[in-house]
Amino acid sequence: MQYRHRLIIFFLFIFSALALGLNARQPLTAVSDTDFPVAIAAPISPNALISFDANATPKEIDTRVLGTNLPNWIGEDWSGNDWTENETAIARTQAASPTIIRIPGGSKSNTYDWLACENEEPKPACGVWKLRPTEFADFIQTVNAEIMYTVNQNGTSQEAAALVAFFNGSVSDDTAIGVDVHGKNWYTVAHWAELRTAHGNPNPINVKYWEIGNEIWGGKKNMGTDCTFEWGWEEVWTCDGMEYVDGIGGTTEGYIDFRDAMLAVDSTIMVGAVGVSPQESWNNWGNEVLDYAGDVMDFYVIHKYAYHLPPSSREEALAQPQAIWEPMMDEYETRYEHFWPGESPPPVAVTEYNLFSVQDEDDGRWMTQAVNMLYMADSVGQMMDHGFAMANQWNLSNGQAGNGTDYGMLGRYDFARSPQYYVFPLWSRFGDNMLPVTSTYDPATTLSVYAGRIDPSTVSLLVINKTGGGISAPIHIDNMPPMTLGGEVDVAQSSSLSSSTATFNGTSNPPDDLPTKQLAVFVNGSPYYFPPYSITLLRLGFDEFIPTDFFYFPIVSR
Repeated sequence: MQYRHRLIIFFLFIFSALALGLNARQPLTAVSDTDFPVAIAAPISPNALISFDANATPKEIDTRVLGTNLPNWIGEDWSGNDWTENETAIARTQAASPTIIRIPGGSKSNTYDWLACENEEPKPACGVWKLRPTEFADFIQTVNAEIMYTVNQNGTSQEAAALVAFFNGSVSDDTAIGVDVHGKNWYTVAHWAELRTAHGNPNPINVKYWEIGNEIWGGKKNMGTDCTFEWGWEEVWTCDGMEYVDGIGGTTEGYIDFRDAMLAVDSTIMVGAVGVSPQESWNNWGNEVLDYAGDVMDFYVIHKYAYHLPPSSREEALAQPQAIWEPMMDEYETRYEHFWPGESPPPVAVTEYNLFSVQDEDDGRWMTQAVNMLYMADSVGQMMDHGFAMANQWNLSNGQAGNGTDYGMLGRYDFARSPQYYVFPLWSRFGDNMLPVTSTYDPATTLSVYAGRIDPSTVSLLVINKTGGGISAPIHIDNMPPMTLGGEVDVAQSSSLSSSTATFNGTSNPPDDLPTKQLAVFVNGSPYYFPPYSITLLRLGFDEFIPTDFFYFPIVSR
């Protein structure tokens, strides 16, 4: 009876799978509560195909690319509510699963006085709405992310070392930090660990990632050497890469001074140097930093915003990720080899990126629209594929500009999820390994495709449909069980590139924890439907061992 029962299930499953696989114009997944009608799929080209080998040698990807920024100005608002203590903000950040959150706020990092903010009550040195280091730490620990801290380069190396002690030090560590170049005594490691303890964190927070300054090369005109640009924006003392690294005459400290003092407190941390791409831009900044700091820096920082002014079309913006990330890495590695032949280049961290560098130029509010969701998704995939070690989207929450645009994934006051928000939970479910994948579809204009392995029995496929039409794409996976596979699918979709809303798994306002509700039914070699303007993540399970006495068709739900 057991055998007959399994046989009946076998034939029913085959019949259902074939019915789904042959109907190429219908989605192969159940979609509920959708705001948009199902689009008709384009006819399948005779040569169309997505294929990959489940047993190919995987390439480990660095999930630290799934980082974001948390600026200090989203602390307490005028009504007394603190963004970082709001249950919705916490839950939605947890669901996005950022791996690293960079603080304390981009350009504001170059003027942020960490000790004044931490000590003063009610924080007059910072403004009542700015976050303290402890408030940053409490939130980021709650959402289970790591911290990256951008040190105020206008301070001193001992001030930075005391900050490391505040986050990472032990109350029993009597190591002296010393007196800085201005004559201020920064006491011992224990002194600052005791301050952390008094403010609610008795255990070290262990901040591993640090960078010295933010966009130093963009200093305001005449603030220092090579600060020549009329529209410079950073409060810095030099725009010269050599001075940034070595300091000036022992009285103004550079990157190496900061790094040495910070490592003396905690030798396990990584300290990044501010770079640029391409290396000869901004008065040759990158070449100078590579030349003078290339043998000591722990990672190299690049910021990349796609546009200052809007391009001619949203389609042009969607094509850009396929064209920029690989050449950026190649150019960095080539220039590093020029200065340090035969040495392995330090990893690259893109600690800020988004669609526009200046929000005031985004009058069309592209950053709040689906075009940015698709741009971000492809950028993350390209950074993972081409070996970027870390990346931090700008930013988790920001607040609207005067023109209505917003860098943030979550609203400043209503915690609303922008379309770009959904990039992070989808990629966080992709897995830690990428598999080679072949696609006949143009990744710049049509489908951008990434294959991966989640565990020994689960593969993933993330597909970005950049077009306004549904696409039924034939998918073939080599070295998989020959019959039907099962798994889960998550889909983020918008009705148009200019839409400021997106659905997740067909729902316009999904639960904060973004559960997977949809069962994916997949027939190897058959078409699978990808909705217009969407990101689809398939997670397909199979058994490594197939019993010889009976075919086995697992349907897994993870």
